[in-house]
Amino acid sequence: MTGSGVWAAGAAALALGLAAMGAATGAAAQERWVEEIHYVTCDGSQWSATLDGDRFWHFPRDPDAQAERHESGNIRYRTWGGGCWNATWDARSRTFFHTPMAGGAGHPDTILNYEDWSGVRWTARRNRDDWIVRRP
Repeated sequence: MTGSGVWAAGAAALALGLAAMGAATGAAAQERWVEEIHYVTCDGSQWSATLDGDRFWHFPRDPDAQAERHESGNIRYRTWGGGCWNATWDARSRTFFHTPMAGGAGHPDTILNYEDWSGVRWTARRNRDDWIVRRP
């Protein structure tokens, strides 16, 4: 290989490495820590949720509906594609248990896939007392 061929191969390898670094950095930049998630319920209403132990605290987005905020052991949410699911959180095992509202078998998982107030798809997981969310 001539000098210019070696230089071209090195430049190509460098460009490929920088592109891979950029892709990895971009993926990491999409993940963020938040205290609450903004989700849509099965009826289309917009809520926020926090978790305290294994209890969800739900807060409506509508300022006129603040009297409706409540605590519960579950969250009913719209998942990707519009399906309606119910999830509980087991603080000891640090897992959700998801059950489709239309019936059928449930499953445990460490993540919750949901749609936010704008219909954007998110994946949430728990780390201690915070949510870690990212876009797929």
